[in-house]
Amino acid sequence: MDQPRRPGDILKRGRLLALCLLLPACTLFQRPYRPPHASPEEAARVEFPLDLPAETRTTLTGALVTAMQLALDDFLPLDVKPHDGATDVERCLYRRESYEVIASPGPDGVTFVRVTLRPDVCEKQNIIMDMEATYAIDVEGRRILARQR
Repeated sequence: MDQPRRPGDILKRGRLLALCLLLPACTLFQRPYRPPHASPEEAARVEFPLDLPAETRTTLTGALVTAMQLALDDFLPLDVKPHDGATDVERCLYRRESYEVIASPGPDGVTFVRVTLRPDVCEKQNIIMDMEATYAIDVEGRRILARQR
């Protein structure tokens, strides 16, 4: 014979149901990526110049930097790592500094960004031929309009 339900049973089941529904939703609220910072001791050893040297200084507009960031985040996301047992060449391909990024403003607020593997950085015996993509970026809308590989 079934026992009558007690008010506490319904409350427990309601909490369990709410928990089961909310846990998967928590994955939607992940914290955005933030780069790691050095320890305070290591940071204290850095000496900032009074001004950045003119002969080595590069100035980019915020729009170009935003377009480049969006393209790189799509081309080679920061959280993607080489697989276990990856070769030196494969590990090289996962480093953003192995690539050259060129940006050019286009019509109607579009910025074009080309990401290309730098010559002679990862290549060995010409095994890597086509490691590039060109993006059309809507900087104001912070989105990729199109990608061409």
